Amino acid sequence: MKVNSVWQQVDGILNTIDFEKLWKGFKRYRFALYDDEKVYFGERVIEIDNRFRGNTSIDYDGEKIAIWNVTEEDLHSIEVLACNIVHEMFHAFQLDNEEKRFPNDIKGLDKPLEVEYYGMKKREAGLLVESLATRDERIKSSNLIKIVSLRDKRSKLWKTATEYEFRIETVEGAAEYVGTIALKAIDDERYKERITTYSQIIMDNERLFDTRRYSYFYGALLLILLDSMNIQFPEDIKDNPKTIMEELLSTISQRVQIERVAIDPAIEEEMTRYIKDLFDRFDKFHASHRKNHLGRYNIIGYDPMNMYKREKEILHERWVLLHDCDKDQPISIEGPVITVYNEDESQIVDYIT
Repeated sequence: MKVNSVWQQVDGILNTIDFEKLWKGFKRYRFALYDDEKVYFGERVIEIDNRFRGNTSIDYDGEKIAIWNVTEEDLHSIEVLACNIVHEMFHAFQLDNEEKRFPNDIKGLDKPLEVEYYGMKKREAGLLVESLATRDERIKSSNLIKIVSLRDKRSKLWKTATEYEFRIETVEGAAEYVGTIALKAIDDERYKERITTYSQIIMDNERLFDTRRYSYFYGALLLILLDSMNIQFPEDIKDNPKTIMEELLSTISQRVQIERVAIDPAIEEEMTRYIKDLFDRFDKFHASHRKNHLGRYNIIGYDPMNMYKREKEILHERWVLLHDCDKDQPISIEGPVITVYNEDESQIVDYIT
């Protein structure tokens, strides 16, 4: 795979995009592609180092840039790859605008284990998918009021978990929305395919329990629905404490009565499977000979897509970056590794390798 050639192709596609049309004030940022050995900036190539992990935005030489770990799968569509990089550029834009609504991913691992919570999410998903598929404005309007009513009730019953979703939708869902709108401008057929795929994802019972990934897709589709209804949503990032859904809850005052959601046996079965899988991951880790590293640590970097929590332990399957408070130095640890928190979860007191 000639990554530099891929970089040139992506660069050419990005040159065709009007970033300001995607989101007010949005602009293009520098980007880098990397593989296991090298980082490619176009004309410049450097050796890889620990700054390049995952697909995200990082500070590099005094500026924020988008980075992407190129795989063979990415080569199936350079257009999709370019739009995924737009997603990461949007994170650079958020950081430049002092985004304050980032979710607490550690607290977000404390998921409700009540079937009704996921039943309400599934109902919200069905309403959103139906709204995206119809041209009937009355159905769109009616469904949006139902979505808002469901989310209003859910946020009262499960405040912390629901607010975590709202924050992911605001930060990651907005970035996914921007990337998806960019794809529409580049390749309308692939855009339609993406909408279909994302609609299928949010209706999948298994995906309901993958809160972070799920919220990427739900958040993006919700903004696309608002676009289709000509409903303005706030694009100001700096000094904006409200999530997009909180703004919507304020803007749309009408509510409908939400009856108790009946227990869905299929969702209940999926929740049982999810809990078993969670315990199996930890049991498998602890079944091997391990080494403890007692001390005082703070978490400063992690892969949010591959973390699992059981009581005071968090399993990082890929990697984690800690700050050793006693030695005042960072520690990069390849996974699988477990971090162990103190009683109030304010500090890591051990990590297990």
